[in-house]
Amino acid sequence: MRKDKTPSADLFPTSLLNESQLILGEQFNQLPKKIQTGYALVFWNHSGLIRHNTHNRRADSFPMDNLEVSRYFTDPRDFRAVNDNGYFLRSKYTRHGAIEGNYVLSRQIVEGSAKYEPTKWIIKTIMAFEGRTRLGVTGSKNGYILDSRIQRFIDSWFTKEESEISEHRGMINSRGDSAKEIEHQLGGAIYRNLSRLTKRVNVSALIKINIESLLVHKEQLNYSQKILDQHSAEEITKGSREWEDLINQLMHIEGIEGAAGIQEDNFLTLGGVKVKNNLSKPLQSLVFKGFNAISINERLVEINKLLATAREEGSNTIPIFYEEVKTGRYTAKNATLQGYHKSVRYAALNGCYEYDINAAHQNILIQLLEQRNIDFPELAVVRDYVKDKQQIRINLSEELQTSIETVKEIINALTYGAKLSNNKKYSLYDICEGDRDLIGRVITNHWLIKLNKALKIAHDHLIGDEKSIKNAVGIQSELLERRSQVMAHLLQGYERLVLDALIKHSKPKNVALLIHDCIVYYTPKNTSDLSRIVFEETGFNLSFSEELY
Repeated sequence: MRKDKTPSADLFPTSLLNESQLILGEQFNQLPKKIQTGYALVFWNHSGLIRHNTHNRRADSFPMDNLEVSRYFTDPRDFRAVNDNGYFLRSKYTRHGAIEGNYVLSRQIVEGSAKYEPTKWIIKTIMAFEGRTRLGVTGSKNGYILDSRIQRFIDSWFTKEESEISEHRGMINSRGDSAKEIEHQLGGAIYRNLSRLTKRVNVSALIKINIESLLVHKEQLNYSQKILDQHSAEEITKGSREWEDLINQLMHIEGIEGAAGIQEDNFLTLGGVKVKNNLSKPLQSLVFKGFNAISINERLVEINKLLATAREEGSNTIPIFYEEVKTGRYTAKNATLQGYHKSVRYAALNGCYEYDINAAHQNILIQLLEQRNIDFPELAVVRDYVKDKQQIRINLSEELQTSIETVKEIINALTYGAKLSNNKKYSLYDICEGDRDLIGRVITNHWLIKLNKALKIAHDHLIGDEKSIKNAVGIQSELLERRSQVMAHLLQGYERLVLDALIKHSKPKNVALLIHDCIVYYTPKNTSDLSRIVFEETGFNLSFSEELY
């Protein structure tokens, strides 16, 4: 067992490394081990594009800056030499002589070395910066795609049965450490390097997933993609005849009865359109966002990665590790499950229970003001939201003609300090996916205008003109330009404090997933018990909602 203080949680499948050695042959095998594993990591992390790893300037590319390149290959210059420019290899020697089949990399000719042409397995599509005189795309990282040959063999590897891949398999990091070994060194799935909290407050890194449910959802997504292809369409319009027919077919795949004989009270409203309320959680979530070609493809990529990981582990488990972002929030490495589409999360954790803090940030904000004896008439709209968030979200969903999920994102953004503006620079534009009509409805909505006014006053009281603050988990922020960033640092710190309280009082192996302001368990919990734990540990009086996946 290695005793690395901070072992890498960048994992890739051993069998993918073996497949690379087999398919790419000597050109791959003679490379130093660190370069081989670096390529394997890039192949694994970026062979399919999802929201997490799609470049902000090109939908066909993934971003990779020098920091990420360094994580994979140690030295960006070595990566560029091997991949782009050409390089030299010489035999590795010990005092006993050369080690057979083991080579040392050099970027320039040295005695006994041989020159090799660049591999060009990873192709640069966007140059963020090209030196002093030539500038690339500002506000962007370098963009890359995988060479078509590489993509083909990886696609083929994904489709193989367990019996067809290498017997030597398992998820490992570049040092060869397994997920269990890394978990042992970290004390669990969470690695903290910004806040101070004993590593004993932790959760298990190995997560059980529902393979059967994932396969059913994959079949639904494949069928949806087929229908889109038949119509040569990027999207099927909500509420259209094609949309209703597709839902019925997807229900059939799942073994759910169709619409015949269903009464009015057996429908629910999703984004302003009524659909049958007996939809499964994955399908319901899919309907929320509509049938869009890009999002369907992203979901398929996510499912394929989960299934390939389970295949690699030879079980129905996958590893998930968390690291702290600057606010203290726990973020899943490579967005695994936590940053995936909800429909995929619901399918993967089918049968689990999610406990969500009711109106977390708005509730915490109100209680912070109360602790300081601050009150004002405009705050009533925030209190109303905390008391009846679900009905308000439904009402707004109908008024704005969008999904409840989008409504939730809008309200949370305003809570941080987002502007009610149609300017592309502001978060509202991204939340509404650039839909100008929707943005127009949002910025003119009477209730949202009232909410925005109340929140601005609250921000004046809580942070004023502060540019840097220390939050509830002891993390001092950098000097921040926007008030919304300061509020996010403040509120997400308290959110983390609450989550830590729940983790502290949970059995590590009973926690399936951490998702910022909620926690997913394998077994049901008493919501009153959760509220009591949080109050005793933090002083916040918060309630929880339960959702069965």
